[in-house]
Amino acid sequence: MKPAQWRPVVWRLVCVSMGMMICHAALAQLQGRSVGDVLNGLRAEGLIFIYNDQIVPAGLRIETEPGARQGLALAEEILAAHGLTVSEAAPRVYAVVRNPSALPPRRTPATTRAEPTELEEVVVQTSRYTLAANDLTPRNFLTQDEVQAMPRLADETLRAVQRLPGAAVNGVSSISSIRGGEPNETAIILNGLRLYEPFHLKNFYSPVSLLDSRLIDTIEFYSGGFPAPYGDRMSAIIDAHTIRPGQRYYEVGVSLFHSNALAATSFDDQRGQALISARRSNLGDLARYAEEDFGEANYSDGFARAEYALTDATRISLDVLASSDRVVARRDQGTQEAHAKYRNAYGWLTLDHDWSSHAATRVIGSFTDLVNERRGWVEEPGRSGQVRDLRTFHIAGLRVENELDAGAVSHRFGVEVRRLWGDYDYALDLTVEPDFPFPGSPGAMITRRASPAPQGYENSAYWDMRATLGERLTLEAGMRVDVQTYDGSDDGEQWSPRTSLLYMLSPSTKLRAGWGRFYQSQGINELQVEDGVSRFYPAQHADHAIMSVEHAFDGFDLRVEAYRKYYRDIRPRYENMLDPLVLFPEAEFDRVMVDARSARAEGIEVLMQMHPKGPWSGWLSYTWSKAYDRIDNREVPRSWDQRHAVNLGVTWASGPWTATLVNSYHSGWPTTSLTLDPQTGVPSIDPAARNRSRLQDFNSLDMRLTRTFIMPRGALDVFLEISNTFSRDNACCINYDARLNEDGSISYDRDVSSWLPIVPSAGVLWRY
Repeated sequence: MKPAQWRPVVWRLVCVSMGMMICHAALAQLQGRSVGDVLNGLRAEGLIFIYNDQIVPAGLRIETEPGARQGLALAEEILAAHGLTVSEAAPRVYAVVRNPSALPPRRTPATTRAEPTELEEVVVQTSRYTLAANDLTPRNFLTQDEVQAMPRLADETLRAVQRLPGAAVNGVSSISSIRGGEPNETAIILNGLRLYEPFHLKNFYSPVSLLDSRLIDTIEFYSGGFPAPYGDRMSAIIDAHTIRPGQRYYEVGVSLFHSNALAATSFDDQRGQALISARRSNLGDLARYAEEDFGEANYSDGFARAEYALTDATRISLDVLASSDRVVARRDQGTQEAHAKYRNAYGWLTLDHDWSSHAATRVIGSFTDLVNERRGWVEEPGRSGQVRDLRTFHIAGLRVENELDAGAVSHRFGVEVRRLWGDYDYALDLTVEPDFPFPGSPGAMITRRASPAPQGYENSAYWDMRATLGERLTLEAGMRVDVQTYDGSDDGEQWSPRTSLLYMLSPSTKLRAGWGRFYQSQGINELQVEDGVSRFYPAQHADHAIMSVEHAFDGFDLRVEAYRKYYRDIRPRYENMLDPLVLFPEAEFDRVMVDARSARAEGIEVLMQMHPKGPWSGWLSYTWSKAYDRIDNREVPRSWDQRHAVNLGVTWASGPWTATLVNSYHSGWPTTSLTLDPQTGVPSIDPAARNRSRLQDFNSLDMRLTRTFIMPRGALDVFLEISNTFSRDNACCINYDARLNEDGSISYDRDVSSWLPIVPSAGVLWRY
């Protein structure tokens, strides 16, 4: 750029700097200024306040000089002097409301649940993290603003969970292995309902979940040791709740991955609230401009919620979540092609009633409908075939939850009944010629047909109590029982005892210990017909033992946690040992059954969270872990075993600017080498030598930069994001190519392919 071209840029920077200095000088003296003017001035920091002239009249003035000088703290202080406060309607959007505690006693608003005042919630469970919460307490990992600012490929909410200790990530999938468990050992719950298969592109590594990041207000994450109300999973719980805007609010956004819109409003004097959101992918449009024909991925989802307070003590809400996918995937220059259609629909009605300030009941009635269709073919030298896979599932459920606070002892107890129907229609025809994929390999013809139609019930009941034993010790204990009948067999009842202890060593130091048994049945949607399995396996179980210590230092919080998991009665699973990124996993030669009757996972996690200091905040975590199966009296590492993992995040937020850098590292995952027969030289995959070597270490640096522009109506967020900034080759898959040597012998070259390269993204979001 020539000097003459620099002058306009420099002049703009000078003007912006002078404008910031003028604004700062204007804020130096706030006493006597209009409250509304100061609230509008805070828009420069990306904050939006919603109010009317009756709540904040034009003549309302600041009577005394506030101690806070910026941000939400300033707004809360100047409003508190007039009996007002703020209620978050959406991220960085606040409604100005009257503060009930500052006014004469009056009837509790119908939309607000009357709860006893408490200083702090006592958290007894180990391995619990609360994400996207707005109140900063030692147990919080990330605030709502930090989650929105965090780099997350395709705006995926669950990538925030993957930044926590214990998660084994590959940079593509939105669901990960938690503390050595399989990915399907994690339950995802939204507003009280467990979601089945809540992912887009399910057979293509599930890179995007149905949890739209703009909808989610809080995520409570248990990486182990979760209490008795949660069941039928062995590793982790992701319990998410949507936002509840109390005022009219709108959003419209577009990025390289999605176009989205959101609208919220209240009605009937704020007794009712309504929220609706829709999202559509842009990947199909982008695929048309790609240099290579990989296919198209088109998906969309929508969410709606209506809530109404029937009385001061009774509230009713209706939630609807729906999604649709149409996918065309091609590989190896069109010699493999897959077509897939998915449809998810969830609807649930929730009734909440407060019997008193110490007793409450919640009833949830739900219906879930899932349709998965996959068709495809392969036509290449040495192999040809086709697959048809159609699955439909329906789940009707009724859940009753109760809470009773009896002073020193509080109780939670409930029951749940689910009626399930399933239909499978699977067909595979595959012909493999001799010498495929390697010279000397035997040929094969595989034909599979399966059309089971399981149906039955899942029933459960639980009881959980919390007791205060003195000033420093708190006990939480519970029992859960689960029964399944859709598998045509009688596994009996699965009883799951659980207990946790919290000891307050000092006001800044907490010790926790927990033990529990966690059962997991094979879901009605998890029958492995593609691998020739026609029956459901008995329920598996894992025993968790966890100990942790937390200490609040001056400037940061430190948490150290050790865990050990023993798995028993594990059902066989199927894996592709060399290349997991294939269109038809069941048709590949490296497909093997892993039949381990037991397994073990253990590790030590260290998490350090820096207290916000000026514009800076961040965290650092380190995990040492080990996960292996017990097969034929041998310890075989699980395919996601990672001995060392480090996550580092730094956020800088100042005024309208927010920047976040996140670096994720873990040691290489196990892999299997090709074995040559010593006599014939024919290569093969020896299951007995599975996972004896390792891939290269994984490392990815991701970044996101957001700038908020204040508009005449609302605010405009503009962001730029880069995943895997340095385009590091993170190994994922191995292929072997036969090469004829000069002496007539055959050797095999190893080709290692990688997960995603550098992936840039940009977008805008208008919110008002």
